Amino acid sequence: MNYKDLTKNEIRECFNNVDKYLSTLEQKFVKYVDLGCKVVRLIGYSEEFLPHIEKQLTFVLRDNAPKYDATLILWKEANAFEFGKNLLPKFNPKFNMRLRIDLLYSKKTIWDIRVIDESISKVKPIIDVKSEAGFFIGNDYENNTYYYGVGNLEPEEFIKEGHLFVQFFNNILKTETSNLAHGAVIGLNGDGILMCARGQRGKSTLAVLSMMKGFEYVSDDYLILHKNGKELLSSPIYSIITLSPKMYNELYDYLGDSRFVSNNARKDKYVFNIANFHDEFRMNYPIKIAIFPEIVTDEKPSIRPCTSAEKGRAMVHLIQSTLCQTNDLCENWTVKKMMNMIKDLPFYKFNLCHNIDANTEFLRDFMNNLDKEENKIIEADKIAIDITFDLANILNTETGIIYSMNEFATNLYENLLNGVSSENIAAALKVFEDKNENIQKELHLFMNALEAKGIFTQSGNSDKLPCINADFAVKNNYKLSFVEHAEEQHRQLIKEEIKEKEHELCIK
Repeated sequence: MNYKDLTKNEIRECFNNVDKYLSTLEQKFVKYVDLGCKVVRLIGYSEEFLPHIEKQLTFVLRDNAPKYDATLILWKEANAFEFGKNLLPKFNPKFNMRLRIDLLYSKKTIWDIRVIDESISKVKPIIDVKSEAGFFIGNDYENNTYYYGVGNLEPEEFIKEGHLFVQFFNNILKTETSNLAHGAVIGLNGDGILMCARGQRGKSTLAVLSMMKGFEYVSDDYLILHKNGKELLSSPIYSIITLSPKMYNELYDYLGDSRFVSNNARKDKYVFNIANFHDEFRMNYPIKIAIFPEIVTDEKPSIRPCTSAEKGRAMVHLIQSTLCQTNDLCENWTVKKMMNMIKDLPFYKFNLCHNIDANTEFLRDFMNNLDKEENKIIEADKIAIDITFDLANILNTETGIIYSMNEFATNLYENLLNGVSSENIAAALKVFEDKNENIQKELHLFMNALEAKGIFTQSGNSDKLPCINADFAVKNNYKLSFVEHAEEQHRQLIKEEIKEKEHELCIK
């Protein structure tokens, strides 16, 4: 059940009732997490949280702190549904006739509760009760207090949620000068390297192996970026790394006294605590360059300055990946902030070969001679395009709006970029009309949307034949998806509206 009509007083009553409930519990521990630019106080009402905290947050965990910026309250909640249902009469069918009627028709006996405060976000709830999963999440931004009640704290189940408290840290770190980032930072001689790449592009392997070979280290996954004047600094959060079986085998000889934590409950990932490498960790570490890594078939690695298009791709990787992980894709102000954080860095393209040791040593030589590089700063293209794993993600670097496509739309978009005319694409799509009778209209809307958003304008005709991927058509039910993430909402730009059988482009 979504609630968007609660008053400020009702929202405050919810949080007051949470506090009243917690006052009946016995406090088990108080810890502090030093995030470089922020300190978070952890108040725990269940000792079962401590092993998870100590394994994942080893480097940043403190017993004391002179001050703190936010509080995260933790407890084991046996029944998140009953807990959430009784926070407010509106949530309880016993006191809410309308809710009782809705449940009668839906035949539900358990339901989720999401409270949206649109003055804060139109998308992300400030109260989120995941009844079946057994979670209570509360974000009291007014008092910088956050709440996390969870039923199952068994290690293999709990770690399914991934990195500990990442969504809370994201909320706390979201200021005008700081943000959580999904990327990697390593470096040498006090010169930090920001690696901009989504998963499976060699980023983590390069970062972790470099750390094991004496590079300075911040993170291979989640980290903090914050500005101090004109300087961009980075700080670590987690003392864990996640290795695929292949990566684990390749790095086995370097792991040393690293401690196994979990198989991530899926057996396709291994999680290790790397406290034995804490001597390499750096807090408030200055970033000097950005690198866009890519695995190639070359026998040897190479580095060169990025083109404007490659810089745009790198920015899309870092920003879109971050916002996807934190469910913030529609926060254009966050996109603009992250762009401003990194736009003045020199960007380099790092072509990685399959010899991971050679990649690390090549990077070492490059960083030892960094002062000899020109380190030229170039502008990214206005429309930054990345197509990775058959999905297009596009960033307008002026507006901060991100666009995304499904595989089928991406396939057609790549044909357009390769000079194929829309007429030839339309002709090729006729074979799918028995599967989607509106496919020609969708293509028309797609072309209109690309032009309206300044992403692509076709000039002239071409005799070039298209290459249509039938597998993508089947996978996406022969439908094109082109989404704009803007103004705290996402809008499908290819939208069929029944209006005298006309199809219109859904653009304000």
